Amino acid sequence: MTSREKGNTPMATDIASEIERGTDYLERILERTPTTRVATFGHGVMSDLGSLIVANHGAATVVCVADETTWSVAGTPVLASLMDSALTVAPAIILPARPRPYADIDLVHRVRDALAAHPGALPIALGSGTLNDAVKLASAELETPYWVVGTAPSMDGYTAAGASISRDGFKQNIPCPAPYGVVMDLDVLQTAPQPMWASGFGDMIGKISALADWRVADAMGVETIDPWVWDLAKQSAVDALSNPSGVGSRDPEALPSLTVGLLMSGLSIQAYNSSRPGSGAEHMFSHLWEMEHVGLHLDPPLSHGAKVGIGSFLVAAFYDVLLDQDLTQLDVRTRCQSWPPLESELSLVTALHGDSPLASVAASQLPLKYPHPAELERRLHAARDVWPSLRVELRGLMKPARDIRDHLIRAKAHHHPHQIGLSLEQIHTDFLRLRSTRDRYTSVDLAAETGCLPAIIADLFTPSSILRDDVPTIPTLSEENGPS
Repeated sequence: MTSREKGNTPMATDIASEIERGTDYLERILERTPTTRVATFGHGVMSDLGSLIVANHGAATVVCVADETTWSVAGTPVLASLMDSALTVAPAIILPARPRPYADIDLVHRVRDALAAHPGALPIALGSGTLNDAVKLASAELETPYWVVGTAPSMDGYTAAGASISRDGFKQNIPCPAPYGVVMDLDVLQTAPQPMWASGFGDMIGKISALADWRVADAMGVETIDPWVWDLAKQSAVDALSNPSGVGSRDPEALPSLTVGLLMSGLSIQAYNSSRPGSGAEHMFSHLWEMEHVGLHLDPPLSHGAKVGIGSFLVAAFYDVLLDQDLTQLDVRTRCQSWPPLESELSLVTALHGDSPLASVAASQLPLKYPHPAELERRLHAARDVWPSLRVELRGLMKPARDIRDHLIRAKAHHHPHQIGLSLEQIHTDFLRLRSTRDRYTSVDLAAETGCLPAIIADLFTPSSILRDDVPTIPTLSEENGPS
Protein backbone atom coordinates (compact mmCIF):
# COMPACT_ATOMS: atom_id res chain seq x y z
CA MET A 1 0.00 0.00 0.00
CA THR A 2 1.46 3.37 -0.98
CA SER A 3 1.27 6.47 1.18
CA ARG A 4 -1.41 7.83 -1.12
CA GLU A 5 -3.53 4.70 -0.61
CA LYS A 6 -3.64 4.74 3.17
CA GLY A 7 -6.92 6.56 3.30
CA ASN A 8 -7.89 8.38 6.47
CA THR A 9 -5.54 6.62 8.86
CA PRO A 10 -4.04 8.90 11.55
CA MET A 11 -0.56 8.63 9.99
CA ALA A 12 -1.81 9.60 6.53
CA THR A 13 -3.70 12.53 8.05
CA ASP A 14 -0.65 13.70 10.00
CA ILE A 15 1.59 13.48 6.94
CA ALA A 16 -0.95 15.31 4.79
CA SER A 17 -1.15 18.06 7.41
CA GLU A 18 2.65 18.37 7.51
CA ILE A 19 2.80 18.58 3.72
CA GLU A 20 0.13 21.28 3.68
CA ARG A 21 1.93 23.29 6.37
CA GLY A 22 5.26 22.89 4.61
CA THR A 23 3.83 23.95 1.27
CA ASP A 24 2.55 27.12 2.88
CA TYR A 25 6.03 27.87 4.28
CA LEU A 26 7.58 27.37 0.86
CA GLU A 27 5.05 29.53 -0.95
CA ARG A 28 5.66 32.37 1.49
CA ILE A 29 9.46 32.27 1.34
CA LEU A 30 9.52 31.96 -2.47
CA GLU A 31 8.06 35.46 -2.59
CA ARG A 32 11.47 36.73 -1.49
CA THR A 33 13.97 34.38 -3.16
CA PRO A 34 15.95 35.89 -6.06
CA THR A 35 16.84 32.67 -7.92
CA THR A 36 14.71 29.69 -6.90
CA ARG A 37 11.22 30.03 -8.35
CA VAL A 38 9.93 26.47 -7.80
CA ALA A 39 10.26 24.31 -4.68
CA THR A 40 7.91 21.35 -4.41
CA PHE A 41 7.77 18.30 -2.17
CA GLY A 42 5.35 15.50 -1.44
CA HIS A 43 4.58 11.94 -2.45
CA GLY A 44 4.92 11.24 -6.17
CA VAL A 45 5.89 14.81 -7.09
CA MET A 46 8.74 13.56 -9.28
CA SER A 47 6.12 12.88 -11.94
CA ASP A 48 5.47 16.65 -12.08
CA LEU A 49 9.07 17.49 -13.02
CA GLY A 50 8.54 17.60 -16.79
CA SER A 51 5.42 19.75 -16.64
CA LEU A 52 7.07 22.15 -14.20
CA ILE A 53 10.04 22.59 -16.53
CA VAL A 54 7.76 23.20 -19.52
CA ALA A 55 5.74 25.75 -17.52
CA ASN A 56 8.89 27.66 -16.60
CA HIS A 57 11.22 27.14 -19.57
CA GLY A 58 9.06 26.05 -22.48
CA ALA A 59 10.11 23.29 -24.85
CA ALA A 60 13.61 23.01 -23.49
CA THR A 61 16.37 20.50 -24.02
CA VAL A 62 17.34 18.93 -20.70
CA VAL A 63 20.31 16.87 -19.53
CA CYS A 64 20.40 14.87 -16.30
CA VAL A 65 23.53 14.57 -14.14
CA ALA A 66 23.68 11.70 -11.64
CA ASP A 67 25.96 8.99 -10.36
CA GLU A 68 25.19 5.31 -10.78
CA THR A 69 23.56 5.16 -7.34
CA THR A 70 21.27 8.17 -7.66
CA TRP A 71 20.42 7.20 -11.23
CA SER A 72 19.25 3.79 -10.01
CA VAL A 73 17.06 5.54 -7.43
CA ALA A 74 15.52 8.35 -9.49
CA GLY A 75 16.57 7.99 -13.13
CA THR A 76 13.61 5.98 -14.44
CA PRO A 77 10.80 8.18 -13.02
CA VAL A 78 12.68 11.37 -13.97
CA LEU A 79 13.09 10.21 -17.57
CA ALA A 80 9.43 9.17 -17.73
CA SER A 81 8.28 12.59 -16.53
CA LEU A 82 10.54 14.46 -18.95
CA MET A 83 9.51 12.36 -21.93
CA ASP A 84 5.81 12.52 -21.05
CA SER A 85 6.13 16.31 -21.29
CA ALA A 86 7.68 16.06 -24.78
CA LEU A 87 10.94 17.64 -23.68
CA THR A 88 14.10 16.95 -25.66
CA VAL A 89 16.24 14.74 -23.41
CA ALA A 90 19.97 14.67 -24.08
CA PRO A 91 21.98 11.61 -23.01
CA ALA A 92 22.40 11.59 -19.25
CA ILE A 93 25.78 12.30 -17.63
CA ILE A 94 26.22 9.43 -15.18
CA LEU A 95 29.27 9.38 -12.92
CA PRO A 96 30.64 6.14 -11.45
CA ALA A 97 29.36 5.18 -8.01
CA ARG A 98 32.83 3.93 -7.03
CA PRO A 99 34.94 5.68 -6.12
CA ARG A 100 32.32 7.97 -4.68
CA PRO A 101 32.17 11.38 -6.35
CA TYR A 102 33.89 14.01 -4.22
CA ALA A 103 32.92 17.68 -4.38
CA ASP A 104 36.20 19.15 -5.57
CA ILE A 105 36.96 21.55 -8.38
CA ASP A 106 38.06 18.72 -10.68
CA LEU A 107 34.58 17.16 -10.46
CA VAL A 108 33.00 20.54 -11.18
CA HIS A 109 35.12 20.94 -14.30
CA ARG A 110 34.32 17.39 -15.46
CA VAL A 111 30.61 18.10 -15.11
CA ARG A 112 30.95 21.52 -16.74
CA ASP A 113 32.77 20.11 -19.76
CA ALA A 114 30.21 17.32 -20.15
CA LEU A 115 27.35 19.85 -19.97
CA ALA A 116 29.09 22.10 -22.48
CA ALA A 117 28.71 19.31 -25.04
CA HIS A 118 24.97 20.10 -24.98
CA PRO A 119 24.86 23.89 -25.56
CA GLY A 120 21.71 25.52 -24.23
CA ALA A 121 20.51 22.41 -22.40
CA LEU A 122 18.95 22.78 -18.95
CA PRO A 123 20.90 20.71 -16.39
CA ILE A 124 19.01 18.59 -13.85
CA ALA A 125 21.03 17.26 -10.89
CA LEU A 126 19.85 13.97 -9.38
CA GLY A 127 21.43 13.65 -5.94
CA SER A 128 22.14 15.57 -2.76
CA GLY A 129 25.24 17.40 -1.50
CA THR A 130 28.08 16.44 -3.82
CA LEU A 131 26.12 16.24 -7.07
CA ASN A 132 24.01 19.30 -6.35
CA ASP A 133 27.06 21.43 -5.56
CA ALA A 134 28.99 20.19 -8.60
CA VAL A 135 26.11 20.88 -10.99
CA LYS A 136 25.35 24.18 -9.25
CA LEU A 137 28.84 25.57 -9.80
CA ALA A 138 29.23 24.00 -13.26
CA SER A 139 25.93 25.59 -14.34
CA ALA A 140 27.05 28.95 -12.98
CA GLU A 141 30.27 28.75 -14.99
CA LEU A 142 28.16 28.02 -18.09
CA GLU A 143 25.77 30.85 -17.13
CA THR A 144 22.71 28.61 -17.27
CA PRO A 145 19.98 27.88 -14.69
CA TYR A 146 19.59 24.36 -13.37
CA TRP A 147 17.15 22.15 -11.45
CA VAL A 148 17.76 19.55 -8.76
CA VAL A 149 15.86 16.41 -7.83
CA GLY A 150 16.80 15.55 -4.26
CA THR A 151 17.52 11.96 -3.26
CA ALA A 152 18.17 12.29 0.50
CA PRO A 153 17.07 14.55 3.40
CA SER A 154 20.72 15.10 4.26
CA MET A 155 21.53 18.84 4.12
CA ASP A 156 20.10 22.32 3.49
CA GLY A 157 22.27 23.14 0.48
CA TYR A 158 19.66 22.14 -2.11
CA THR A 159 18.18 25.63 -2.19
CA ALA A 160 21.12 27.70 -0.97
CA ALA A 161 23.29 29.92 -3.12
CA GLY A 162 26.94 28.91 -3.18
CA ALA A 163 28.63 25.54 -3.58
CA SER A 164 30.79 23.80 -0.98
CA ILE A 165 33.76 22.72 -3.07
CA SER A 166 37.30 21.65 -2.27
CA ARG A 167 39.72 23.92 -4.11
CA ASP A 168 43.39 24.67 -3.51
CA GLY A 169 43.57 21.95 -0.88
CA PHE A 170 40.63 22.85 1.34
CA LYS A 171 36.84 23.09 1.39
CA GLN A 172 35.36 26.51 0.69
CA ASN A 173 32.01 28.01 -0.22
CA ILE A 174 32.21 29.33 -3.77
CA PRO A 175 29.53 31.92 -4.65
CA CYS A 176 27.10 30.84 -7.37
CA PRO A 177 23.32 30.95 -7.91
CA ALA A 178 20.90 28.53 -6.29
CA PRO A 179 18.79 26.20 -8.49
CA TYR A 180 15.86 27.58 -10.44
CA GLY A 181 13.75 24.66 -9.26
CA VAL A 182 13.96 21.84 -6.71
CA VAL A 183 11.79 18.72 -6.51
CA MET A 184 11.82 16.58 -3.35
CA ASP A 185 9.78 13.39 -3.71
CA LEU A 186 9.12 11.87 -0.30
CA ASP A 187 8.85 8.39 -1.83
CA VAL A 188 12.48 8.70 -2.96
CA LEU A 189 13.76 10.44 0.18
CA GLN A 190 12.20 7.69 2.30
CA THR A 191 14.62 5.16 0.78
CA ALA A 192 17.75 7.10 1.83
CA PRO A 193 19.80 5.29 4.50
CA GLN A 194 19.32 6.43 8.08
CA PRO A 195 22.74 8.15 8.38
CA MET A 196 21.62 10.57 5.67
CA TRP A 197 18.46 11.37 7.64
CA ALA A 198 20.68 11.89 10.68
CA SER A 199 22.91 14.22 8.69
CA GLY A 200 19.92 16.37 7.75
CA PHE A 201 18.81 16.43 11.37
CA GLY A 202 22.30 17.52 12.44
CA ASP A 203 22.25 20.32 9.89
CA MET A 204 18.83 21.45 11.12
CA ILE A 205 19.63 21.37 14.84
CA GLY A 206 22.34 23.92 14.07
CA LYS A 207 19.64 26.45 13.20
CA ILE A 208 18.90 26.90 16.91
CA SER A 209 22.32 28.34 17.75
CA ALA A 210 22.47 30.10 14.37
CA LEU A 211 19.34 32.07 15.24
CA ALA A 212 20.62 32.71 18.77
CA ASP A 213 23.89 34.05 17.37
CA TRP A 214 21.96 36.27 14.96
CA ARG A 215 20.01 37.65 17.93
CA VAL A 216 23.29 38.36 19.73
CA ALA A 217 24.68 40.17 16.67
CA ASP A 218 21.45 42.15 16.43
CA ALA A 219 21.58 43.15 20.12
CA MET A 220 25.20 44.27 19.73
CA GLY A 221 24.26 46.44 16.74
CA VAL A 222 26.40 44.35 14.38
CA GLU A 223 23.77 42.73 12.13
CA THR A 224 20.07 43.55 12.28
CA ILE A 225 17.49 40.78 12.25
CA ASP A 226 15.05 40.59 9.35
CA PRO A 227 11.88 39.69 11.31
CA TRP A 228 10.10 38.13 8.33
CA VAL A 229 12.97 35.77 7.49
CA TRP A 230 13.64 35.14 11.18
CA ASP A 231 10.08 34.02 11.93
CA LEU A 232 9.85 31.62 8.98
CA ALA A 233 13.32 30.18 9.60
CA LYS A 234 12.58 29.67 13.29
CA GLN A 235 9.20 28.00 12.87
CA SER A 236 10.34 25.64 10.13
CA ALA A 237 13.35 24.66 12.26
CA VAL A 238 11.14 23.95 15.28
CA ASP A 239 8.94 21.72 13.13
CA ALA A 240 11.90 19.91 11.57
CA LEU A 241 13.31 19.03 15.00
CA SER A 242 10.04 17.89 16.53
CA ASN A 243 10.50 14.15 15.99
CA PRO A 244 14.12 13.07 16.56
CA SER A 245 13.15 9.47 17.33
CA GLY A 246 11.27 9.38 14.04
CA VAL A 247 14.42 10.45 12.25
CA GLY A 248 16.33 7.74 14.09
CA SER A 249 13.88 5.07 12.90
CA ARG A 250 13.24 6.54 9.42
CA ASP A 251 9.59 7.03 10.33
CA PRO A 252 7.65 8.44 7.34
CA GLU A 253 5.89 10.84 9.70
CA ALA A 254 9.20 12.60 10.48
CA LEU A 255 10.14 13.11 6.84
CA PRO A 256 7.88 15.99 5.64
CA SER A 257 8.89 18.46 8.37
CA LEU A 258 12.58 17.51 8.11
CA THR A 259 12.49 17.99 4.33
CA VAL A 260 10.73 21.34 4.56
CA GLY A 261 13.14 22.51 7.24
CA LEU A 262 16.09 21.78 4.97
CA LEU A 263 14.44 23.50 2.01
CA MET A 264 13.41 26.49 4.11
CA SER A 265 16.90 26.94 5.50
CA GLY A 266 18.40 27.31 2.03
CA LEU A 267 15.57 29.53 0.86
CA SER A 268 15.90 31.74 3.95
CA ILE A 269 19.55 32.18 3.11
CA GLN A 270 18.54 33.23 -0.41
CA ALA A 271 15.87 35.61 0.84
CA TYR A 272 18.27 37.31 3.25
CA ASN A 273 21.15 37.20 0.73
CA SER A 274 23.44 35.79 3.42
CA SER A 275 23.85 32.47 5.23
CA ARG A 276 23.22 34.23 8.56
CA PRO A 277 19.69 32.72 9.07
CA GLY A 278 21.13 29.20 9.00
CA SER A 279 24.74 29.48 10.10
CA GLY A 280 26.37 30.56 13.34
CA ALA A 281 29.22 29.36 15.53
CA GLU A 282 28.15 25.72 15.08
CA HIS A 283 28.84 26.01 11.34
CA MET A 284 32.17 27.65 12.10
CA PHE A 285 33.17 24.45 13.90
CA SER A 286 32.09 22.46 10.85
CA HIS A 287 33.96 24.82 8.54
CA LEU A 288 37.08 24.53 10.67
CA TRP A 289 36.98 20.72 10.57
CA GLU A 290 36.22 20.63 6.84
CA MET A 291 39.17 22.91 6.13
CA GLU A 292 41.38 20.48 8.04
CA HIS A 293 39.91 17.37 6.35
CA VAL A 294 38.39 15.82 9.48
CA GLY A 295 36.59 12.64 8.39
CA LEU A 296 37.67 12.97 4.75
CA HIS A 297 39.34 9.54 4.87
CA LEU A 298 36.05 7.78 5.63
CA ASP A 299 33.90 6.11 2.98
CA PRO A 300 31.75 8.08 2.50
CA PRO A 301 33.49 11.18 3.88
CA LEU A 302 32.02 12.48 7.11
CA SER A 303 28.95 14.51 6.23
CA HIS A 304 28.50 18.23 6.71
CA GLY A 305 25.44 17.59 8.88
CA ALA A 306 27.33 15.25 11.19
CA LYS A 307 29.92 17.94 11.86
CA VAL A 308 27.26 20.64 12.32
CA GLY A 309 25.40 18.45 14.82
CA ILE A 310 28.53 18.05 16.94
CA GLY A 311 29.26 21.76 16.61
CA SER A 312 25.71 22.49 17.77
CA PHE A 313 26.25 20.45 20.93
CA LEU A 314 29.50 22.33 21.64
CA VAL A 315 27.91 25.74 21.07
CA ALA A 316 24.94 24.81 23.25
CA ALA A 317 27.37 23.89 26.04
CA PHE A 318 29.05 27.25 25.49
CA TYR A 319 25.70 29.07 25.79
CA ASP A 320 24.92 27.16 28.99
CA VAL A 321 27.92 28.84 30.61
CA LEU A 322 27.65 32.19 28.82
CA LEU A 323 24.09 32.71 30.04
CA ASP A 324 25.26 32.30 33.64
CA GLN A 325 27.57 35.32 33.30
CA ASP A 326 26.54 38.68 34.77
CA LEU A 327 27.48 41.21 32.10
CA THR A 328 25.63 43.98 33.90
CA GLN A 329 28.73 44.43 36.09
CA LEU A 330 31.01 44.89 33.10
CA ASP A 331 33.64 47.61 33.63
CA VAL A 332 33.65 49.13 30.16
CA ARG A 333 36.60 51.47 30.68
CA THR A 334 38.89 48.79 32.13
CA ARG A 335 37.90 46.34 29.42
CA CYS A 336 38.62 48.84 26.67
CA GLN A 337 42.01 49.60 28.19
CA SER A 338 42.94 45.90 28.21
CA TRP A 339 41.69 45.18 24.67
CA PRO A 340 44.63 43.80 22.65
CA PRO A 341 45.54 45.35 19.31
CA LEU A 342 44.59 43.40 16.21
CA GLU A 343 48.20 42.48 15.46
CA SER A 344 48.55 40.74 18.84
CA GLU A 345 45.35 38.79 18.39
CA LEU A 346 46.36 37.71 14.89
CA SER A 347 49.71 36.49 16.21
CA LEU A 348 47.93 34.43 18.85
CA VAL A 349 45.45 32.76 16.50
CA THR A 350 48.11 32.20 13.85
CA ALA A 351 50.10 30.24 16.43
CA LEU A 352 46.97 28.26 17.36
CA HIS A 353 46.29 27.41 13.72
CA GLY A 354 49.85 26.22 13.14
CA ASP A 355 50.28 24.94 9.59
CA SER A 356 46.51 24.75 9.01
CA PRO A 357 45.20 26.62 5.94
CA LEU A 358 43.04 28.50 8.44
CA ALA A 359 46.04 30.64 9.36
CA SER A 360 45.66 32.56 6.11
CA VAL A 361 41.88 32.59 6.51
CA ALA A 362 42.22 34.20 9.94
CA ALA A 363 44.42 36.94 8.51
CA SER A 364 41.62 37.90 6.10
CA GLN A 365 38.54 37.27 8.26
CA LEU A 366 39.31 38.43 11.80
CA PRO A 367 40.16 42.03 10.82
CA LEU A 368 36.71 42.38 9.22
CA LYS A 369 34.96 42.13 12.60
CA TYR A 370 37.66 43.13 15.05
CA PRO A 371 36.42 46.35 16.68
CA HIS A 372 38.41 49.56 16.90
CA PRO A 373 38.36 51.23 20.35
CA ALA A 374 35.29 53.38 19.77
CA GLU A 375 33.31 50.48 18.33
CA LEU A 376 34.37 48.19 21.17
CA GLU A 377 33.20 50.75 23.71
CA ARG A 378 29.83 51.02 21.94
CA ARG A 379 29.40 47.24 21.89
CA LEU A 380 30.32 46.86 25.54
CA HIS A 381 27.83 49.50 26.65
CA ALA A 382 25.19 47.73 24.54
CA ALA A 383 26.07 44.35 26.08
CA ARG A 384 25.86 45.70 29.63
CA ASP A 385 22.57 47.51 29.03
CA VAL A 386 20.71 44.80 27.11
CA TRP A 387 22.00 41.75 28.97
CA PRO A 388 19.13 41.30 31.50
CA SER A 389 16.48 41.07 28.78
CA LEU A 390 18.73 39.42 26.18
CA ARG A 391 19.72 36.64 28.57
CA VAL A 392 16.05 35.82 29.23
CA GLU A 393 15.33 35.80 25.50
CA LEU A 394 18.30 33.59 24.70
CA ARG A 395 17.37 31.12 27.43
CA GLY A 396 14.01 30.74 25.74
CA LEU A 397 15.52 30.39 22.27
CA MET A 398 18.44 28.06 22.99
CA LYS A 399 18.10 24.47 24.10
CA PRO A 400 20.46 23.29 26.87
CA ALA A 401 23.39 21.21 25.68
CA ARG A 402 21.96 18.14 27.37
CA ASP A 403 18.76 18.46 25.29
CA ILE A 404 20.71 19.03 22.07
CA ARG A 405 22.84 15.97 22.77
CA ASP A 406 19.82 13.84 23.63
CA HIS A 407 17.96 14.91 20.47
CA LEU A 408 20.99 13.94 18.38
CA ILE A 409 21.24 10.56 20.13
CA ARG A 410 17.55 9.84 19.51
CA ALA A 411 18.03 10.75 15.86
CA LYS A 412 21.02 8.35 15.73
CA ALA A 413 23.18 11.30 14.76
CA HIS A 414 26.72 12.19 15.78
CA HIS A 415 26.73 14.15 19.04
CA HIS A 416 30.30 14.25 20.43
CA PRO A 417 33.70 15.15 18.94
CA HIS A 418 35.16 11.83 20.14
CA GLN A 419 33.06 10.15 17.44
CA ILE A 420 34.99 11.90 14.71
CA GLY A 421 38.40 11.39 16.25
CA LEU A 422 38.77 14.75 18.00
CA SER A 423 40.07 14.89 21.57
CA LEU A 424 38.85 17.36 24.15
CA GLU A 425 42.29 18.94 24.06
CA GLN A 426 41.77 19.64 20.37
CA ILE A 427 38.30 21.03 21.03
CA HIS A 428 39.77 23.33 23.68
CA THR A 429 42.11 24.74 21.03
CA ASP A 430 39.29 24.93 18.50
CA PHE A 431 37.22 27.10 20.85
CA LEU A 432 40.14 29.51 21.14
CA ARG A 433 40.60 29.84 17.39
CA LEU A 434 36.96 29.54 16.34
CA ARG A 435 36.08 33.20 15.91
CA SER A 436 39.05 33.79 13.60
CA THR A 437 37.69 31.40 10.98
CA ARG A 438 34.98 33.75 9.69
CA ASP A 439 33.96 37.39 9.90
CA ARG A 440 30.50 36.44 11.26
CA TYR A 441 29.73 37.84 14.72
CA THR A 442 28.59 35.16 17.19
CA SER A 443 28.24 34.44 20.88
CA VAL A 444 31.96 33.61 20.98
CA ASP A 445 32.77 37.17 19.86
CA LEU A 446 30.51 38.58 22.55
CA ALA A 447 32.35 36.50 25.15
CA ALA A 448 35.75 37.56 23.81
CA GLU A 449 34.90 41.25 23.75
CA THR A 450 33.37 41.28 27.23
CA GLY A 451 36.36 39.37 28.62
CA CYS A 452 34.58 36.23 29.81
CA LEU A 453 35.77 33.88 27.07
CA PRO A 454 38.72 32.38 29.02
CA ALA A 455 36.53 31.63 32.04
CA ILE A 456 33.80 30.07 29.90
CA ILE A 457 36.25 27.82 28.08
CA ALA A 458 37.88 26.82 31.38
CA ASP A 459 34.45 25.91 32.77
CA LEU A 460 33.65 23.79 29.70
CA PHE A 461 36.58 21.50 30.36
CA THR A 462 36.26 20.90 34.10
CA PRO A 463 35.78 17.28 35.26
CA SER A 464 32.06 17.90 35.78
CA SER A 465 31.50 19.38 32.30
CA ILE A 466 28.87 17.83 30.05
CA LEU A 467 31.63 17.41 27.47
CA ARG A 468 33.07 14.69 29.73
CA ASP A 469 29.80 12.83 30.26
CA ASP A 470 29.90 9.13 29.46
CA VAL A 471 26.95 8.72 27.09
CA PRO A 472 25.89 6.13 24.50
CA THR A 473 27.59 6.63 21.16
CA ILE A 474 27.11 5.58 17.57
CA PRO A 475 29.92 4.39 15.32
CA THR A 476 31.74 6.79 13.06
CA LEU A 477 30.08 6.80 9.64
CA SER A 478 31.95 4.29 7.51
CA GLU A 479 29.17 2.19 6.05
CA GLU A 480 27.53 2.49 2.67
CA ASN A 481 25.26 5.50 2.95
CA GLY A 482 23.33 5.17 -0.26
CA PRO A 483 22.45 8.02 -2.62
CA SER A 484 24.94 10.89 -2.61
